[in-house]
Amino acid sequence: MTSVNAKPKLIFFQYRFSEKLPAFVLLHRQQQVKSLSEFFEVAVIQSDCDYERVCDEHEPDLALFEMLSGHDAVAARRPEIANVARDPHVPKLAFFNADAWCEARAGFISDMERWGIETAFSICTTALEHMPGLAGRLFIWPNFVDHGMYRDYGEFKTIPVLLTGVTDTNYPWRRRIFRLVTERYPSLVCPHGGYISRAGTARMLHGEVYARALNASWFAPTCGTVAKEVLRKHLEIPACKACLVTESSPGLEAAGFVDMQNCVLADDKNVLDKMEYLFEHPQELGRIIGAGYELVHSRHTLKQRDQILQWFTLHKRLEPGERIVQPGPFEPLAVRKPPDAVGNTLRITSGAHLRLLRQGDSKLWSGSYEEAETLYRKASNYIPWMPEPKFRIALCCLYRGDARAAYASISGLSQYVLASYKAIDPDPIEWAYSIVALLCLGELAAAAERAGRFPWLCHPELDRARWAVRVLKGVRAPAAAKTGTQERRYSIHELPDRSLEEWVGQICKLLRACGQRRLAEALRVSDCREAAPAEAPSGVVKRDAFLRNPKNDTGGNGTGAVPDAFESRRKSWLCKGQRKCDLVRTTLRRGAAQYLHGLEAKWGYFLPYHVSSMRRDEFFEAIEALARAEEIKTAIALGAASGEGTTEAFRAGLRRNRENPTAFFINSSTPGFRKLGRRLGGGPVVTCFQISSSVPETAAVELERIVKRIKQEHKLACFDAVLIDASRLNPEISFGPGVQAELRRAQVVMLDDINGPVNFQNYNELLRDPNYILAASNPGLRNGYAIFKRNSAIATPP
Repeated sequence: MTSVNAKPKLIFFQYRFSEKLPAFVLLHRQQQVKSLSEFFEVAVIQSDCDYERVCDEHEPDLALFEMLSGHDAVAARRPEIANVARDPHVPKLAFFNADAWCEARAGFISDMERWGIETAFSICTTALEHMPGLAGRLFIWPNFVDHGMYRDYGEFKTIPVLLTGVTDTNYPWRRRIFRLVTERYPSLVCPHGGYISRAGTARMLHGEVYARALNASWFAPTCGTVAKEVLRKHLEIPACKACLVTESSPGLEAAGFVDMQNCVLADDKNVLDKMEYLFEHPQELGRIIGAGYELVHSRHTLKQRDQILQWFTLHKRLEPGERIVQPGPFEPLAVRKPPDAVGNTLRITSGAHLRLLRQGDSKLWSGSYEEAETLYRKASNYIPWMPEPKFRIALCCLYRGDARAAYASISGLSQYVLASYKAIDPDPIEWAYSIVALLCLGELAAAAERAGRFPWLCHPELDRARWAVRVLKGVRAPAAAKTGTQERRYSIHELPDRSLEEWVGQICKLLRACGQRRLAEALRVSDCREAAPAEAPSGVVKRDAFLRNPKNDTGGNGTGAVPDAFESRRKSWLCKGQRKCDLVRTTLRRGAAQYLHGLEAKWGYFLPYHVSSMRRDEFFEAIEALARAEEIKTAIALGAASGEGTTEAFRAGLRRNRENPTAFFINSSTPGFRKLGRRLGGGPVVTCFQISSSVPETAAVELERIVKRIKQEHKLACFDAVLIDASRLNPEISFGPGVQAELRRAQVVMLDDINGPVNFQNYNELLRDPNYILAASNPGLRNGYAIFKRNSAIATPP
């Protein structure tokens, strides 16, 4: 680690940018590293790597992971980083190097959870408005200027007005003002070539040439998009001694900008009057220019952007119960204790797109669906790629009975996060309502298949959607308990906080609007019978009152009487001595578990699976959840071994599967497999088959013969689930056409060791197979894993 007087060491995992990107885009990234280097000893990592090895090599004090916006990521490559979540000693921060309204935000949040990152920094002052669920975990590292480039060059002012920057639909102020100003004053207009291709931006002003052009200008109008963001241009213009003309916003106010003192804050009604006045009073114009120059060079250069260092310093000294807060986007971070630790300040900029969303919400929840949809479309027209308007338009479609359009829209949002951004799971609310949309289409089987994906993904809306599917499939199950804030995945979408009864009422309304009256009635009746009491808010419905209701026959005798078992439990709850004993035993068990799990973290897994920390492994959790929840009647595991996480998780899930599936475990004669056979005893539910040959070619033939024999003896057309742990198979073994065929017929295929020779081929074949959807994957966890599920839109081959 660092010495007392040295800078802290920071490893910065940054996208590798294509040289085809515009020069100014690359320059912005270089300036970010330059700013970090003012406060840290920075090591930039852009290649694929193992996180633990990088930490061993650099011995960092802090790790920063860049998460890039959608349009920039097109010409950039994110490094594949293995084992990120396994080293808890180095604090980790996410860096949202993207617009606050970026379409990749759900992917950012997914990556944070996947890598075990609790805290993020954003360059956007409006980030909390667009991700309010991250309040308390999201801080601002605002835009800045490189004082060596953006400065006073002493240029003679020959340009009355310089107009630069994008004028797309999300820059409404800029579009209006540019037109007004060019009609009144001589202006130098510099078209913008976009952010993707260097060829399209070859004639753009950037770098020192752009800074000198600003220095030679009197006025330079710009704006912070429809969101009223604080952009680089807001700082670059006064830093080069030009007069900033811009739209008023809380962010600029927080940055220290004051109308007619160090800038001009104007709209289309007064901008020409203010500019004319200042042209007629050059001394006052010079005073404003000088004050803006002083403001930026004293508060907004890369030398003043130490927010990440502030967080690091405070984090080292945090006491239990304390929190780091940021009162404002340009204010220093501080430590607070409850009740003062209220989180970071949410500045309401009243961007037009957010105002329209709020107005649309008011119309939507009052039942004015067409008016709501009109407002949402207006919001979407400002930022066409923003997910929130698209999602709300899909809700309007459901209320109007157009389930097909709603499903297409919501699926497109999830598809972007999973396929384009390549997150391991989608936004939970988007996924929940893709399930609801399938129910509204009458596709109960497809909804059940989708509800079973991403079993680790947790959110109240998604839990309720999964519960509704189970109810409609006739599976008697209590309603999902309320999800704790520590467990739930944050969503970029916000919905009203409803009780379960209210939620069911709304879903039934959607189902009836889409013509699914039978499903609506089934859900409504099931809710009245079992769901409402299971999730009654804070004692509104008492358990004993529910049991005494004759309609709720829980006693099994048709009388509705309270069962003896319940009375016995009630009496035991009154026994304080018994409760104290239970508490002591629980405390001792937890202490022992923590100690043993600590040893496992150091030496590897050695405890039985049901008490081992391996149950928290993301892949093992997914295997167990899938094996438990999927409709599996037959399953096969290749490479099974006693004590191995994949095998133990698979067994644990199958034991709890309501279908009572039959499983077949296959491997060579390894000690682990022999031990597994002795534990199982070759019973009728789980049967072990041993590959006797050690010669790869013969073993491959024998494997195919075993698979064929199992299918013939049990009269199977295919296996419902296939698990292949290639790390425990002979690395030279190959899969013949018979085994390959099973991979093309199963409903679920789980592959471990996808970076190894055996499953690498299987993984790539399934990726190219349109019959399968990649449900989850993490090539960086150990030697990589992947989970595929059959595409419900394509029938299973006979």
